[in-house]
Amino acid sequence: MKKKSRGLVALSLVMAVSVGLTACSSSKDVPTKNDSAKTTPDGQVKKGKVTVMVYDRGLIPASEGTYENNRWTKWIQENAPLEEVKFIVVPRTEAVQKMNMLFAAGEGPDVVANYEDLIPFISKGQALEITDDLLAKMPNYKMVLDKYPALQKLTTVNGKRYTIGTVSPVSPNHTAVIRADWLEKLNLPMPKTPEDLLAVAKAFTEKDPDGNGKNDTYGLTLNQDSQRVLSHMFGFGNPDKYAVVDGKLTYVWDRIQDWLKYSKQIVDAKVVDPDFLLDKGDKALTDFINGKIGIFLTGKFSQLNSPTFVNFKKANPTAKLDTFDLPVTKYGSFEGYVNGGPSGVGFINATTKDPDAAVRYINWLNDPKVSDYLVNGPDGVYKKRDSEGTVVVVDPEKNKIEYDYAADYSIIRNFQLDGGAATYSPLANEYYNSYLKSSDPILQEFGDLYFKMAQIVNKPNAIDPRKWQQTLPALASDTLLKKTNGTKAVDDILLKSLAQPNVTAEKAIADAKEAWKKAGGEDVDAFYNDYYQKNKAKMLSTEDFEKLKLAPELLPLAKKNSKIK
Repeated sequence: MKKKSRGLVALSLVMAVSVGLTACSSSKDVPTKNDSAKTTPDGQVKKGKVTVMVYDRGLIPASEGTYENNRWTKWIQENAPLEEVKFIVVPRTEAVQKMNMLFAAGEGPDVVANYEDLIPFISKGQALEITDDLLAKMPNYKMVLDKYPALQKLTTVNGKRYTIGTVSPVSPNHTAVIRADWLEKLNLPMPKTPEDLLAVAKAFTEKDPDGNGKNDTYGLTLNQDSQRVLSHMFGFGNPDKYAVVDGKLTYVWDRIQDWLKYSKQIVDAKVVDPDFLLDKGDKALTDFINGKIGIFLTGKFSQLNSPTFVNFKKANPTAKLDTFDLPVTKYGSFEGYVNGGPSGVGFINATTKDPDAAVRYINWLNDPKVSDYLVNGPDGVYKKRDSEGTVVVVDPEKNKIEYDYAADYSIIRNFQLDGGAATYSPLANEYYNSYLKSSDPILQEFGDLYFKMAQIVNKPNAIDPRKWQQTLPALASDTLLKKTNGTKAVDDILLKSLAQPNVTAEKAIADAKEAWKKAGGEDVDAFYNDYYQKNKAKMLSTEDFEKLKLAPELLPLAKKNSKIK
Protein backbone atom coordinates (compact mmCIF):
# COMPACT_ATOMS: atom_id res chain seq x y z
CA MET A 1 0.00 0.00 0.00
CA LYS A 2 1.59 3.27 -1.10
CA LYS A 3 0.78 6.42 0.85
CA LYS A 4 -0.96 9.22 -0.97
CA SER A 5 -1.07 12.92 -0.37
CA ARG A 6 -4.09 13.87 1.71
CA GLY A 7 -7.14 13.98 -0.51
CA LEU A 8 -10.13 12.95 0.42
CA VAL A 9 -29.82 -8.47 27.88
CA ALA A 10 -28.56 -11.55 31.41
CA LEU A 11 -27.32 -12.49 27.38
CA SER A 12 -24.99 -11.57 22.42
CA LEU A 13 -27.06 -11.54 19.36
CA VAL A 14 -23.87 -11.74 17.33
CA MET A 15 -22.24 -14.72 18.94
CA ALA A 16 -21.53 -17.85 17.00
CA VAL A 17 -21.55 -20.04 20.07
CA SER A 18 -23.34 -18.11 22.79
CA VAL A 19 -26.57 -20.01 22.75
CA GLY A 20 -28.30 -19.63 26.09
CA LEU A 21 -28.73 -21.60 29.21
CA THR A 22 -29.81 -25.13 28.42
CA ALA A 23 -28.81 -28.14 26.44
CA CYS A 24 -29.52 -28.21 22.72
CA SER A 25 -32.94 -29.42 21.74
CA SER A 26 -33.09 -32.96 20.53
CA SER A 27 -34.86 -33.89 17.35
CA LYS A 28 -37.73 -35.28 19.35
CA ASP A 29 -38.14 -31.91 21.07
CA VAL A 30 -38.51 -30.11 17.74
CA PRO A 31 -39.80 -32.48 15.06
CA THR A 32 -38.66 -31.87 11.53
CA LYS A 33 -41.21 -33.74 9.49
CA ASN A 34 -44.76 -32.61 8.99
CA ASP A 35 -47.36 -35.10 7.87
CA SER A 36 -50.08 -32.51 7.44
CA ALA A 37 -50.08 -29.14 5.69
CA LYS A 38 -52.60 -27.86 8.25
CA THR A 39 -50.72 -28.64 11.43
CA THR A 40 -47.17 -28.39 12.71
CA PRO A 41 -45.25 -31.55 13.59
CA ASP A 42 -46.18 -31.07 17.24
CA GLY A 43 -49.87 -30.67 16.45
CA GLN A 44 -50.38 -26.90 16.40
CA VAL A 45 -52.91 -25.63 13.90
CA LYS A 46 -51.40 -23.60 11.08
CA LYS A 47 -53.23 -20.30 10.72
CA GLY A 48 -52.42 -17.07 8.89
CA LYS A 49 -49.66 -15.85 6.58
CA VAL A 50 -46.76 -13.59 7.39
CA THR A 51 -43.86 -11.89 5.59
CA VAL A 52 -40.60 -11.52 7.51
CA MET A 53 -37.47 -9.45 6.91
CA VAL A 54 -34.11 -11.21 6.74
CA TYR A 55 -30.66 -9.75 6.02
CA ASP A 56 -28.61 -10.74 2.99
CA ARG A 57 -24.98 -10.80 4.17
CA GLY A 58 -23.69 -12.53 1.05
CA LEU A 59 -22.78 -15.66 3.01
CA ILE A 60 -25.07 -18.31 1.54
CA PRO A 61 -23.42 -20.81 -0.85
CA ALA A 62 -25.22 -21.47 -4.13
CA SER A 63 -25.65 -25.10 -3.12
CA GLU A 64 -27.85 -24.01 -0.22
CA GLY A 65 -30.26 -21.98 -2.32
CA THR A 66 -31.17 -18.38 -1.52
CA TYR A 67 -31.96 -16.39 1.60
CA GLU A 68 -35.63 -16.79 0.68
CA ASN A 69 -35.43 -20.54 0.18
CA ASN A 70 -32.98 -22.86 1.93
CA ARG A 71 -32.87 -25.64 4.53
CA TRP A 72 -33.60 -23.19 7.37
CA THR A 73 -36.53 -21.41 5.72
CA LYS A 74 -37.99 -24.81 4.84
CA TRP A 75 -37.70 -25.89 8.48
CA ILE A 76 -39.40 -22.67 9.58
CA GLN A 77 -42.18 -23.15 7.04
CA GLU A 78 -42.67 -26.73 8.17
CA ASN A 79 -42.68 -26.02 11.91
CA ALA A 80 -44.12 -22.52 12.33
CA PRO A 81 -47.82 -22.42 13.25
CA LEU A 82 -48.66 -20.45 10.11
CA GLU A 83 -49.89 -21.37 6.65
CA GLU A 84 -47.03 -19.47 5.04
CA VAL A 85 -43.87 -17.65 6.14
CA LYS A 86 -42.38 -15.64 3.27
CA PHE A 87 -39.01 -13.90 3.67
CA ILE A 88 -38.27 -10.42 2.34
CA VAL A 89 -34.53 -10.11 1.78
CA VAL A 90 -32.73 -6.84 2.58
CA PRO A 91 -29.01 -6.29 1.84
CA ARG A 92 -27.22 -5.80 5.17
CA THR A 93 -25.06 -2.96 3.90
CA GLU A 94 -28.06 -1.05 2.52
CA ALA A 95 -30.66 -2.10 5.05
CA VAL A 96 -32.10 1.30 5.97
CA GLN A 97 -32.34 2.50 2.37
CA LYS A 98 -33.98 -0.73 1.22
CA MET A 99 -36.42 -0.77 4.13
CA ASN A 100 -37.43 2.83 3.46
CA MET A 101 -38.08 1.93 -0.18
CA LEU A 102 -40.18 -1.08 0.79
CA PHE A 103 -42.30 0.86 3.26
CA ALA A 104 -42.73 3.78 0.87
CA ALA A 105 -44.03 1.34 -1.74
CA GLY A 106 -46.38 -0.30 0.76
CA GLU A 107 -44.37 -3.52 0.59
CA GLY A 108 -42.79 -3.55 4.03
CA PRO A 109 -42.64 -6.99 5.70
CA ASP A 110 -45.18 -7.86 8.39
CA VAL A 111 -42.43 -8.68 10.88
CA VAL A 112 -39.25 -6.61 10.78
CA ALA A 113 -36.39 -8.39 12.55
CA ASN A 114 -33.20 -6.34 12.43
CA TYR A 115 -30.42 -4.46 14.23
CA GLU A 116 -31.21 -1.00 12.85
CA ASP A 117 -32.37 2.06 14.77
CA LEU A 118 -36.09 1.44 15.20
CA ILE A 119 -37.08 4.94 16.35
CA PRO A 120 -37.38 6.44 12.84
CA PHE A 121 -39.85 3.73 11.85
CA ILE A 122 -41.90 4.44 14.96
CA SER A 123 -41.78 8.17 14.26
CA LYS A 124 -43.16 7.61 10.77
CA GLY A 125 -46.05 5.54 12.10
CA GLN A 126 -44.72 2.38 10.48
CA ALA A 127 -44.63 0.29 13.68
CA LEU A 128 -47.78 -1.25 15.10
CA GLU A 129 -48.55 -0.56 18.74
CA ILE A 130 -48.31 -3.81 20.66
CA THR A 131 -51.34 -3.52 22.88
CA ASP A 132 -51.92 -5.58 25.99
CA ASP A 133 -54.34 -7.70 23.96
CA LEU A 134 -51.67 -8.48 21.37
CA LEU A 135 -49.06 -9.08 24.07
CA ALA A 136 -51.37 -11.59 25.74
CA LYS A 137 -51.19 -13.63 22.54
CA MET A 138 -47.39 -13.87 22.92
CA PRO A 139 -46.94 -15.69 26.26
CA ASN A 140 -43.40 -16.82 25.39
CA TYR A 141 -42.31 -13.25 24.68
CA LYS A 142 -44.30 -11.82 27.60
CA MET A 143 -42.40 -14.13 29.96
CA VAL A 144 -39.12 -12.50 28.91
CA LEU A 145 -40.61 -9.02 29.09
CA ASP A 146 -41.95 -9.62 32.58
CA LYS A 147 -38.61 -10.94 33.80
CA TYR A 148 -36.57 -7.90 32.81
CA PRO A 149 -37.73 -4.42 33.87
CA ALA A 150 -34.99 -2.93 31.69
CA LEU A 151 -36.58 -4.52 28.63
CA GLN A 152 -39.94 -3.06 29.63
CA LYS A 153 -38.32 0.37 29.69
CA LEU A 154 -36.60 -0.09 26.36
CA THR A 155 -39.70 -1.21 24.49
CA THR A 156 -42.14 1.30 26.01
CA VAL A 157 -42.21 4.96 24.96
CA ASN A 158 -44.86 7.45 26.06
CA GLY A 159 -46.63 4.57 27.74
CA LYS A 160 -46.96 2.65 24.48
CA ARG A 161 -45.14 -0.43 23.25
CA TYR A 162 -43.97 -0.54 19.65
CA THR A 163 -40.87 -2.71 19.51
CA ILE A 164 -39.95 -6.30 20.16
CA GLY A 165 -36.90 -6.75 22.35
CA THR A 166 -34.66 -9.36 23.86
CA VAL A 167 -32.07 -9.61 26.63
CA SER A 168 -28.73 -11.15 25.79
CA PRO A 169 -25.25 -11.36 27.35
CA VAL A 170 -23.27 -8.13 27.53
CA SER A 171 -20.56 -8.54 24.91
CA PRO A 172 -18.18 -6.48 22.75
CA ASN A 173 -19.12 -5.04 19.40
CA HIS A 174 -16.95 -2.18 18.12
CA THR A 175 -13.60 -2.34 19.90
CA ALA A 176 -10.00 -1.21 19.63
CA VAL A 177 -7.70 -3.91 18.24
CA ILE A 178 -3.95 -3.26 18.21
CA ARG A 179 -0.84 -4.94 16.78
CA ALA A 180 0.81 -6.09 20.01
CA ASP A 181 3.83 -7.35 18.08
CA TRP A 182 4.38 -3.83 16.73
CA LEU A 183 4.21 -2.45 20.25
CA GLU A 184 6.87 -4.93 21.32
CA LYS A 185 9.13 -4.24 18.35
CA LEU A 186 9.03 -0.48 18.92
CA ASN A 187 9.13 -0.83 22.71
CA LEU A 188 5.88 1.10 23.16
CA PRO A 189 3.37 0.85 26.03
CA MET A 190 -0.32 0.13 25.53
CA PRO A 191 -2.02 3.53 25.00
CA LYS A 192 -3.96 4.81 28.02
CA THR A 193 -4.54 8.47 27.15
CA PRO A 194 -5.57 10.26 23.95
CA GLU A 195 -2.01 11.54 23.68
CA ASP A 196 -0.68 7.98 24.01
CA LEU A 197 -3.01 6.79 21.28
CA LEU A 198 -1.83 9.47 18.88
CA ALA A 199 1.84 8.84 19.74
CA VAL A 200 1.51 5.09 19.14
CA ALA A 201 -0.32 5.70 15.85
CA LYS A 202 2.46 8.05 14.77
CA ALA A 203 5.14 5.49 15.61
CA PHE A 204 3.25 2.77 13.75
CA THR A 205 3.16 5.07 10.73
CA GLU A 206 6.72 6.35 10.71
CA LYS A 207 8.99 3.72 12.29
CA ASP A 208 8.55 0.80 9.88
CA PRO A 209 6.88 -1.56 12.38
CA ASP A 210 6.57 -4.38 9.83
CA GLY A 211 10.30 -4.18 9.09
CA ASN A 212 10.01 -4.26 5.32
CA GLY A 213 11.98 -1.05 4.81
CA LYS A 214 9.04 0.67 3.13
CA ASN A 215 6.91 3.64 4.13
CA ASP A 216 3.67 1.69 3.73
CA THR A 217 1.90 1.46 7.12
CA TYR A 218 -0.67 3.59 8.89
CA GLY A 219 -1.18 3.78 12.62
CA LEU A 220 -4.95 4.06 12.80
CA THR A 221 -8.24 3.72 10.96
CA LEU A 222 -10.62 6.67 10.66
CA ASN A 223 -13.46 5.35 8.54
CA GLN A 224 -17.05 5.87 9.72
CA ASP A 225 -16.97 3.07 12.31
CA SER A 226 -13.70 4.40 13.70
CA GLN A 227 -15.04 7.96 13.89
CA ARG A 228 -17.93 6.68 15.98
CA VAL A 229 -15.70 4.68 18.30
CA LEU A 230 -13.61 7.80 18.87
CA SER A 231 -16.75 9.82 19.59
CA HIS A 232 -17.43 7.37 22.42
CA MET A 233 -14.05 8.31 23.86
CA PHE A 234 -15.48 11.79 24.38
CA GLY A 235 -18.73 10.51 25.88
CA PHE A 236 -21.29 10.82 23.10
CA GLY A 237 -22.78 8.49 20.54
CA ASN A 238 -23.50 8.89 16.85
CA PRO A 239 -25.66 9.92 15.14
CA ASP A 240 -27.61 11.04 18.27
CA LYS A 241 -25.09 13.36 19.90
CA TYR A 242 -26.79 13.61 23.28
CA ALA A 243 -25.76 12.90 26.85
CA VAL A 244 -27.20 13.57 30.28
CA VAL A 245 -25.24 16.52 31.69
CA ASP A 246 -26.11 18.13 35.05
CA GLY A 247 -29.50 16.43 35.03
CA LYS A 248 -30.42 17.58 31.52
CA LEU A 249 -30.54 15.74 28.22
CA THR A 250 -28.15 17.87 26.20
CA TYR A 251 -26.77 18.11 22.68
CA VAL A 252 -23.13 18.03 23.71
CA TRP A 253 -21.41 20.60 21.52
CA ASP A 254 -18.36 20.81 23.79
CA ARG A 255 -17.75 17.07 23.51
CA ILE A 256 -18.27 17.14 19.75
CA GLN A 257 -15.76 19.96 19.42
CA ASP A 258 -13.13 18.10 21.43
CA TRP A 259 -13.73 14.97 19.38
CA LEU A 260 -13.37 16.95 16.16
CA LYS A 261 -10.21 18.68 17.38
CA TYR A 262 -8.68 15.31 18.25
CA SER A 263 -9.75 13.74 14.96
CA LYS A 264 -8.18 16.64 13.07
CA GLN A 265 -4.95 16.07 15.00
CA ILE A 266 -4.99 12.47 13.79
CA VAL A 267 -5.49 13.59 10.19
CA ASP A 268 -2.87 16.34 10.42
CA ALA A 269 -0.36 13.83 11.83
CA LYS A 270 -0.85 11.78 8.64
CA VAL A 271 -1.30 8.55 10.58
CA VAL A 272 -4.41 7.50 8.62
CA ASP A 273 -5.14 6.69 5.01
CA PRO A 274 -5.83 10.12 3.41
CA ASP A 275 -8.82 8.63 1.57
CA PHE A 276 -10.55 7.64 4.82
CA LEU A 277 -13.66 9.70 4.06
CA LEU A 278 -14.30 7.56 0.98
CA ASP A 279 -13.93 4.30 2.89
CA LYS A 280 -17.17 2.57 3.86
CA GLY A 281 -15.19 -0.01 5.80
CA ASP A 282 -13.92 -2.46 3.22
CA LYS A 283 -10.62 -0.71 2.50
CA ALA A 284 -9.73 -0.36 6.17
CA LEU A 285 -10.51 -4.04 6.64
CA THR A 286 -8.43 -5.04 3.62
CA ASP A 287 -5.49 -2.90 4.72
CA PHE A 288 -5.63 -4.32 8.23
CA ILE A 289 -5.74 -7.93 7.02
CA ASN A 290 -2.82 -7.17 4.72
CA GLY A 291 -0.79 -6.03 7.72
CA LYS A 292 -0.78 -2.31 6.93
CA ILE A 293 -2.80 -0.95 9.87
CA GLY A 294 -1.63 -0.85 13.49
CA ILE A 295 -4.82 0.07 15.37
CA PHE A 296 -8.18 -1.06 13.99
CA LEU A 297 -11.29 0.53 15.53
CA THR A 298 -13.94 -1.89 14.33
CA GLY A 299 -16.81 -4.26 14.90
CA LYS A 300 -15.43 -6.85 12.48
CA PHE A 301 -14.24 -9.16 15.26
CA SER A 302 -17.62 -9.46 16.94
CA GLN A 303 -19.78 -10.15 13.89
CA LEU A 304 -21.31 -13.58 13.79
CA ASN A 305 -18.97 -16.09 12.17
CA SER A 306 -16.69 -13.26 11.05
CA PRO A 307 -13.62 -14.58 9.20
CA THR A 308 -11.61 -11.43 10.02
CA PHE A 309 -9.27 -12.95 12.61
CA VAL A 310 -8.63 -16.14 10.65
CA ASN A 311 -7.94 -14.17 7.47
CA PHE A 312 -5.64 -11.83 9.36
CA LYS A 313 -3.62 -14.71 10.83
CA LYS A 314 -3.34 -16.44 7.47
CA ALA A 315 -1.83 -13.27 6.03
CA ASN A 316 0.24 -12.48 9.13
CA PRO A 317 1.07 -15.81 10.85
CA THR A 318 3.49 -14.37 13.42
CA ALA A 319 1.48 -11.24 14.24
CA LYS A 320 -0.09 -10.78 17.66
CA LEU A 321 -3.26 -8.81 18.39
CA ASP A 322 -4.46 -7.31 21.64
CA THR A 323 -7.22 -4.95 22.79
CA PHE A 324 -7.44 -2.07 25.23
CA ASP A 325 -9.85 0.28 26.96
CA LEU A 326 -10.61 3.48 25.11
CA PRO A 327 -8.43 6.24 26.58
CA VAL A 328 -9.98 8.32 29.35
CA THR A 329 -10.89 11.93 28.54
CA LYS A 330 -12.05 14.77 30.78
CA TYR A 331 -15.59 13.55 30.17
CA GLY A 332 -14.94 10.20 31.78
CA SER A 333 -14.19 6.60 30.84
CA PHE A 334 -16.24 5.08 28.04
CA GLU A 335 -16.13 2.03 25.77
CA GLY A 336 -16.90 1.33 22.14
CA TYR A 337 -20.14 -0.18 20.94
CA VAL A 338 -21.47 -2.81 23.34
CA ASN A 339 -23.81 -5.63 22.40
CA GLY A 340 -26.27 -7.34 24.64
CA GLY A 341 -28.34 -6.38 27.61
CA PRO A 342 -31.81 -5.24 26.55
CA SER A 343 -31.97 -4.70 22.80
CA GLY A 344 -34.67 -3.77 20.35
CA VAL A 345 -34.72 -6.42 17.63
CA GLY A 346 -37.78 -5.64 15.58
CA PHE A 347 -41.34 -4.46 15.19
CA ILE A 348 -44.62 -5.32 13.48
CA ASN A 349 -45.60 -3.38 10.37
CA ALA A 350 -48.45 -1.01 11.23
CA THR A 351 -50.18 -1.91 7.94
CA THR A 352 -50.00 -5.67 8.34
CA LYS A 353 -53.25 -7.30 7.29
CA ASP A 354 -53.06 -9.99 9.96
CA PRO A 355 -51.58 -8.77 13.28
CA ASP A 356 -52.53 -12.06 14.90
CA ALA A 357 -50.33 -13.95 12.41
CA ALA A 358 -47.42 -11.60 13.17
CA VAL A 359 -47.65 -12.07 16.93
CA ARG A 360 -48.15 -15.79 16.45
CA TYR A 361 -44.83 -15.92 14.59
CA ILE A 362 -43.01 -13.82 17.19
CA ASN A 363 -44.37 -15.94 20.01
CA TRP A 364 -43.23 -19.09 18.18
CA LEU A 365 -39.71 -17.68 17.75
CA ASN A 366 -39.62 -17.06 21.50
CA ASP A 367 -40.44 -20.68 22.30
CA PRO A 368 -37.20 -21.84 23.98
CA LYS A 369 -37.09 -25.00 21.88
CA VAL A 370 -37.51 -23.07 18.65
CA SER A 371 -34.91 -20.46 19.65
CA ASP A 372 -32.49 -23.22 20.57
CA TYR A 373 -33.03 -25.08 17.31
CA LEU A 374 -32.65 -22.00 15.10
CA VAL A 375 -29.41 -21.07 16.85
CA ASN A 376 -27.90 -24.55 17.20
CA GLY A 377 -29.64 -26.69 14.62
CA PRO A 378 -30.43 -30.36 15.20
CA ASP A 379 -28.57 -31.82 18.15
CA GLY A 380 -24.99 -32.77 17.30
CA VAL A 381 -25.12 -31.81 13.63
CA TYR A 382 -23.58 -28.34 13.79
CA LYS A 383 -22.98 -27.90 17.49
CA LYS A 384 -22.90 -30.01 20.61
CA ARG A 385 -22.64 -29.28 24.30
CA ASP A 386 -19.54 -30.54 26.08
CA SER A 387 -19.21 -31.81 29.66
CA GLU A 388 -18.90 -28.25 31.00
CA GLY A 389 -22.02 -27.00 29.25
CA THR A 390 -20.25 -25.08 26.52
CA VAL A 391 -21.69 -25.36 23.05
CA VAL A 392 -18.90 -26.18 20.61
CA VAL A 393 -18.79 -26.53 16.84
CA VAL A 394 -18.87 -30.10 15.50
CA ASP A 395 -17.52 -29.56 11.97
CA PRO A 396 -16.42 -26.01 10.99
CA GLU A 397 -16.23 -26.85 7.28
CA LYS A 398 -19.75 -28.26 7.25
CA ASN A 399 -20.97 -25.19 9.13
CA LYS A 400 -19.47 -22.83 6.56
CA ILE A 401 -21.79 -24.32 3.98
CA GLU A 402 -24.95 -25.27 5.85
CA TYR A 403 -25.07 -23.19 9.01
CA ASP A 404 -23.08 -19.94 9.11
CA TYR A 405 -25.44 -17.98 6.86
CA ALA A 406 -28.50 -18.72 9.00
CA ALA A 407 -27.99 -16.47 12.04
CA ASP A 408 -30.48 -13.76 11.09
CA TYR A 409 -33.47 -16.07 11.08
CA SER A 410 -33.27 -15.97 14.89
CA ILE A 411 -32.72 -12.25 15.54
CA ILE A 412 -36.00 -12.37 17.43
CA ARG A 413 -35.44 -15.12 19.95
CA ASN A 414 -35.53 -16.17 23.58
CA PHE A 415 -32.19 -16.41 25.38
CA GLN A 416 -33.80 -17.81 28.52
CA LEU A 417 -33.82 -21.36 27.26
CA ASP A 418 -34.39 -22.85 30.70
CA GLY A 419 -36.33 -20.04 32.34
CA GLY A 420 -33.18 -18.76 34.03
CA ALA A 421 -32.58 -21.83 36.18
CA ALA A 422 -29.17 -22.79 34.77
CA THR A 423 -26.69 -24.21 37.26
CA TYR A 424 -23.67 -22.94 35.32
CA SER A 425 -22.73 -19.40 34.32
CA PRO A 426 -24.59 -18.06 31.26
CA LEU A 427 -21.19 -16.94 30.03
CA ALA A 428 -20.03 -20.55 29.80
CA ASN A 429 -21.18 -20.49 26.19
CA GLU A 430 -19.47 -17.31 25.08
CA TYR A 431 -17.13 -17.11 22.11
CA TYR A 432 -14.00 -17.35 24.17
CA ASN A 433 -14.71 -20.67 25.88
CA SER A 434 -15.84 -22.36 22.69
CA TYR A 435 -12.91 -21.12 20.64
CA LEU A 436 -10.35 -21.85 23.36
CA LYS A 437 -11.60 -25.43 23.44
CA SER A 438 -11.03 -25.75 19.71
CA SER A 439 -8.13 -27.85 18.42
CA ASP A 440 -7.29 -25.02 16.03
CA PRO A 441 -4.54 -22.79 17.51
CA ILE A 442 -5.78 -19.79 15.52
CA LEU A 443 -9.24 -20.10 17.04
CA GLN A 444 -7.67 -20.56 20.46
CA GLU A 445 -5.76 -17.32 19.95
CA PHE A 446 -8.97 -15.56 18.95
CA GLY A 447 -10.63 -16.96 22.07
CA ASP A 448 -8.07 -15.15 24.22
CA LEU A 449 -8.57 -11.89 22.33
CA TYR A 450 -12.35 -12.09 22.60
CA PHE A 451 -12.13 -12.97 26.29
CA LYS A 452 -10.18 -9.75 26.88
CA MET A 453 -12.79 -7.79 24.94
CA ALA A 454 -15.56 -9.33 27.03
CA GLN A 455 -13.72 -8.46 30.24
CA ILE A 456 -13.56 -4.81 29.19
CA VAL A 457 -17.25 -4.37 28.42
CA ASN A 458 -18.43 -6.34 31.46
CA LYS A 459 -16.42 -4.49 34.04
CA PRO A 460 -18.30 -2.02 36.28
CA ASN A 461 -19.01 1.39 34.78
CA ALA A 462 -17.89 0.46 31.27
CA ILE A 463 -20.38 2.73 29.52
CA ASP A 464 -21.52 2.71 25.92
CA PRO A 465 -22.82 6.29 25.52
CA ARG A 466 -24.63 5.43 22.30
CA LYS A 467 -27.01 2.96 23.80
CA TRP A 468 -27.52 3.19 27.51
CA GLN A 469 -27.52 6.76 28.81
CA GLN A 470 -31.01 7.53 27.61
CA THR A 471 -33.91 6.13 25.68
CA LEU A 472 -34.98 8.68 23.11
CA PRO A 473 -38.66 8.78 22.17
CA ALA A 474 -40.14 8.79 18.71
CA LEU A 475 -40.61 12.23 17.16
CA ALA A 476 -43.62 13.70 15.42
CA SER A 477 -43.13 13.97 11.66
CA ASP A 478 -42.34 17.71 11.65
CA THR A 479 -39.85 17.38 14.52
CA LEU A 480 -38.31 14.29 12.92
CA LEU A 481 -37.77 16.25 9.70
CA LYS A 482 -35.98 18.98 11.66
CA LYS A 483 -33.77 16.40 13.31
CA THR A 484 -33.03 14.56 10.06
CA ASN A 485 -32.13 17.71 8.17
CA GLY A 486 -30.18 19.15 11.08
CA THR A 487 -28.20 15.97 11.70
CA LYS A 488 -27.24 15.73 8.04
CA ALA A 489 -26.15 19.36 7.96
CA VAL A 490 -24.08 18.99 11.13
CA ASP A 491 -22.42 15.75 10.01
CA ASP A 492 -21.60 17.20 6.59
CA ILE A 493 -19.86 20.17 8.20
CA LEU A 494 -17.93 18.01 10.67
CA LEU A 495 -16.71 15.56 8.02
CA LYS A 496 -15.86 18.30 5.56
CA SER A 497 -13.74 20.03 8.20
CA LEU A 498 -11.67 16.85 8.64
CA ALA A 499 -10.46 17.31 5.09
CA GLN A 500 -9.78 21.03 5.56
CA PRO A 501 -6.63 21.70 7.60
CA ASN A 502 -7.29 25.45 7.52
CA VAL A 503 -10.71 25.10 9.19
CA THR A 504 -10.41 24.93 12.97
CA ALA A 505 -12.62 22.73 15.11
CA GLU A 506 -14.03 25.87 16.72
CA LYS A 507 -15.05 27.33 13.34
CA ALA A 508 -16.59 24.05 12.23
CA ILE A 509 -18.61 23.76 15.45
CA ALA A 510 -19.81 27.36 15.14
CA ASP A 511 -21.00 26.60 11.59
CA ALA A 512 -22.58 23.33 12.73
CA LYS A 513 -24.46 25.07 15.55
CA GLU A 514 -25.84 27.59 13.09
CA ALA A 515 -26.90 24.82 10.69
CA TRP A 516 -28.56 22.90 13.53
CA LYS A 517 -30.43 26.03 14.64
CA LYS A 518 -31.48 26.87 11.08
CA ALA A 519 -32.89 23.35 10.62
CA GLY A 520 -34.92 23.67 13.82
CA GLY A 521 -32.62 21.49 15.91
CA GLU A 522 -33.20 23.57 19.02
CA ASP A 523 -36.84 22.45 18.92
CA VAL A 524 -35.60 18.86 18.90
CA ASP A 525 -33.33 19.58 21.88
CA ALA A 526 -36.20 21.15 23.81
CA PHE A 527 -38.53 18.25 23.07
CA TYR A 528 -35.99 15.64 24.12
CA ASN A 529 -35.07 17.37 27.37
CA ASP A 530 -38.71 18.00 28.26
CA TYR A 531 -39.44 14.34 27.65
CA TYR A 532 -36.42 13.33 29.72
CA GLN A 533 -37.43 15.48 32.68
CA LYS A 534 -40.91 13.97 32.71
CA ASN A 535 -39.96 10.37 31.99
CA LYS A 536 -36.38 9.75 33.18
CA ALA A 537 -37.52 7.28 35.83
CA LYS A 538 -39.08 5.20 33.05
CA MET A 539 -36.16 5.48 30.64
CA LEU A 540 -33.35 2.99 30.32
CA SER A 541 -30.37 4.05 32.41
CA THR A 542 -26.75 3.10 32.85
CA GLU A 543 -27.70 1.52 36.17
CA ASP A 544 -30.21 -0.77 34.44
CA PHE A 545 -27.48 -1.98 32.14
CA GLU A 546 -24.97 -2.48 34.96
CA LYS A 547 -27.30 -4.96 36.65
CA LEU A 548 -27.12 -7.25 33.60
CA LYS A 549 -23.33 -7.56 33.46
CA LEU A 550 -21.57 -10.77 34.41
CA ALA A 551 -17.85 -11.21 34.87
CA PRO A 552 -16.49 -13.42 32.06
CA GLU A 553 -14.95 -16.69 33.19
CA LEU A 554 -12.77 -19.30 31.57
CA LEU A 555 -13.94 -22.83 32.17
CA PRO A 556 -11.30 -25.47 33.02
CA LEU A 557 -11.06 -27.02 29.54
CA ALA A 558 -10.70 -23.59 27.95
CA LYS A 559 -8.19 -22.40 30.53
CA LYS A 560 -5.80 -25.20 29.54
CA ASN A 561 -5.40 -23.68 26.08
CA SER A 562 -5.47 -20.03 27.13
CA LYS A 563 -2.27 -18.00 26.99
CA ILE A 564 -3.68 -15.50 29.50
CA LYS A 565 -2.06 -15.87 32.89
